[in-house]
Amino acid sequence: MNLKDLMQSEYEAMASMEIPMPDAFERAMAFIRTKLTKREFMDVESAIYSGCIDSEHKAFEQGFMRGIVVVKGGAI
Repeated sequence: MNLKDLMQSEYEAMASMEIPMPDAFERAMAFIRTKLTKREFMDVESAIYSGCIDSEHKAFEQGFMRGIVVVKGGAI
């Protein structure tokens, strides 16, 4: 299998994952911000960003090529 085929395979695998769209995420965060105190919101935001970083590391643990595809594909 050549590099192009490998990347295509990884993109196809990523496409089947349920990944929230960035604009939907921004709307959700704006809604959450109205329901929480500033401190509570900062805690939630911090937890989400930590989760994204952990997810990125886990993607790379699944394989270097998968990690590149996930990050470059906008999943993280």
